[in-house]
Amino acid sequence: MIDVELYGGKQGLLAYARARALYALGAYRDLRDINWASVRRLAFVCKGNICRSPYASARARSLGVPAASFGLESVEGAQADPMALRNAQLRGVDLSVHRSARLESSHIGNDDLIIVFEPSQVAAARRRSSGRVPVSLLGIWAPPIYPHVQDPYGRGDRYFQQCFSLIDANVAELVGRMKMCRMHES
Repeated sequence: MIDVELYGGKQGLLAYARARALYALGAYRDLRDINWASVRRLAFVCKGNICRSPYASARARSLGVPAASFGLESVEGAQADPMALRNAQLRGVDLSVHRSARLESSHIGNDDLIIVFEPSQVAAARRRSSGRVPVSLLGIWAPPIYPHVQDPYGRGDRYFQQCFSLIDANVAELVGRMKMCRMHES
């Protein structure tokens, strides 16, 4: 029996299965084609900017690279979700100072890499950044491949921890690629 909670519920499992099949067929191949020499900051974008993207941004900064987070449908200035705050603290990440920001009101530069959590967010992120900034999916950088990382908002601690584990592994890979590129530049 499949433990649907590890995918963020039934809808999360279905979205994951669809995205995983498309990934296997090569649908997201272009999202791994990143010119790492031009990336100076990781800009994480999710729906509300109160769970996934603030956690990913804080994790990336804790690993020594510039990072920011934004939402596609966020309310400006909202605090991190209390469940996200608590689960992040369990992993040594402090989200207490986080305040949400909308992607279109943000300062996205040509040296940013926008990273989204769901395939459906790719087109929206490209549109809102005028297509001038590269966009990628978080869950395609480290095994296990999760091209759809379901929003943990409203879910329990178990899925928050699963979600944050996926974020940790993929952020570590992204940070490693940035640092490797910088070493070669020196």
